[in-house]
Amino acid sequence: MKRPAIAILVLVNAALGSLLIWLWVGANGTLKNTGWTPPAAQKADYMQMLPPLPGNAPVDTSKFVAMLDRPLFMLTRRPPPPPPPPDAPAPVDTLSTARVSGVFSSSTGGGVIMNIGGKDRRVRMNEVIDGGWTLQSISGSTVTFAGGGHSRVLTLPRAALTTYSGLPIGNSVPTQVQPPAQAQP
Repeated sequence: MKRPAIAILVLVNAALGSLLIWLWVGANGTLKNTGWTPPAAQKADYMQMLPPLPGNAPVDTSKFVAMLDRPLFMLTRRPPPPPPPPDAPAPVDTLSTARVSGVFSSSTGGGVIMNIGGKDRRVRMNEVIDGGWTLQSISGSTVTFAGGGHSRVLTLPRAALTTYSGLPIGNSVPTQVQPPAQAQP
C-alpha cells in the first residue's frame, strides 16, 4: 500500500520541478526575468507632509487672564470664587390644607389629631409642624397655630349624623341570627 503512494508522490514532485524549470529557463537556456530596470525618479514634496497651519481666529483671552490670576503649581494659588448661593425656596403652607380630626388631652398635656398633607398625625401642645407652625392653644373645638408672626385658627368640624347610620342600605332593623337546630337522637 505504501509503494504506490511513494510512486505517486515522486511523480507529483517531478511534475512540479519540470514546471518550475519551464517558468525560470527560456528556450535558449538562459534564465528569464533576471534583468532589473530601475524605477523612474520621483521628486519629494515635503510641504505635503507638514500639517496645515490653523487660520487666524480670535482668541479667547479670558482663559489667559484666569490662568494669570491663578497660576498652576504656585503656593499662592487661590481657588475659584464660589458660585452665588441659590435662592431660598418659598416655604410651603401646609396648614392651608390641614383638617382637624380630633382633640385629645392627657396628664402631660393635650394635642390634636389632624390630617396634614394626606397623612393623619398627632400634634402635641407647643410642637412645631411642617412650615414652622406651632400649636399654641386648644379651647373646645378650636385650635390655634402661631408661626412667623401670624396666627391661624382651625375648628374641629361636627359629625354629620344624618348621612350615615352605620347599617347596610335597605336594612333599617338588623335581623337576629338563629342558632342551628339541635339534631334529635
